[in-house]
Amino acid sequence: MMSIYDRDYMRDEAPSFGERLRRVSAFHWFFWANIAVFVAQWVFRIGLDQDPLTGQYLPAGSVSIEALRSGRVWTPFTYMFVHGSAGHILVNMIMLWFAGKRVQDLYGPRHFVLIYVLSGIIGAALQIVLSAYVMHESQTTLIGASASVMGLLLAYAVAMPEEEITLLLAFIIPVRARLWSMAKFLLFINLLFGVMDMLNALPDWLSGSSGHVAYFAHVGGAVMGWYYTRSLGYGSLPFGLIQPQQNGNLRRRPAMARARRPEVEVDMEAVRRQNPRNDPVVDLMRDEVDPILDKISDFGITSLTEEERGVLERASHHISKVKP
Repeated sequence: MMSIYDRDYMRDEAPSFGERLRRVSAFHWFFWANIAVFVAQWVFRIGLDQDPLTGQYLPAGSVSIEALRSGRVWTPFTYMFVHGSAGHILVNMIMLWFAGKRVQDLYGPRHFVLIYVLSGIIGAALQIVLSAYVMHESQTTLIGASASVMGLLLAYAVAMPEEEITLLLAFIIPVRARLWSMAKFLLFINLLFGVMDMLNALPDWLSGSSGHVAYFAHVGGAVMGWYYTRSLGYGSLPFGLIQPQQNGNLRRRPAMARARRPEVEVDMEAVRRQNPRNDPVVDLMRDEVDPILDKISDFGITSLTEEERGVLERASHHISKVKP
């Protein structure tokens, strides 16, 4: 006769390949997809197009006006996984590892994927339109995850603006900086260089070794990441947008996050600063309290059940323990 200990032992088996595959997060899929595409193209020479005039090999999957005109409508998605050199992918993957993992932890895998993809698309669209109609460069071809990474960086900075990070100037000098300050600085620098490029005032050493750097793609991706996270509730909805109520009437959405629940948001920032990783109170706020606050915003506090009121009281008790 088999004992309960035997049954427990049998259940403690190594997970199957399918189970391990299901445990891989969206961030890891996107990170390793970038690596796999780069290795396939530049190591195994799979997916390279040769220029008939120059004989130069270029990675397939890039996005351009010509690609879209020829029917390659998938290129706005594929270009953000394609890179042109080892240095190009190295910088982007360092930034993706830094910001992407934290965005997934903060917002969940679905929002991570949407921020990555939408930032890449908006960044490419902005760069191509400005290049074609302002800079009169209709042959602009884009590759790289830079726009997507900038979107993730801004999404992370919106949620954790006070977090301090260490930067290595010239990869040598360590400098401490607030995350939001760094994000704004990178956005400003890309905007400045983009305008200088548009005015043909950009020094050659800032243009890149193989063509122009897509500064406006970086700007577009960053703005998309900022807009997306603000729309989730981190601050007021941008540009005073309106949304329909369930009864069909239009109303201006009330200020979210800080304006809608100031006493909770201030305490939440304190919790995040003190416990930036795997804090159970952060999980409580995200999984249980935020939906209740959204319900209050939409239907009023009188719509809460006794159970939901109890959740708010429990959350207030937990947060008070870590309040600075």
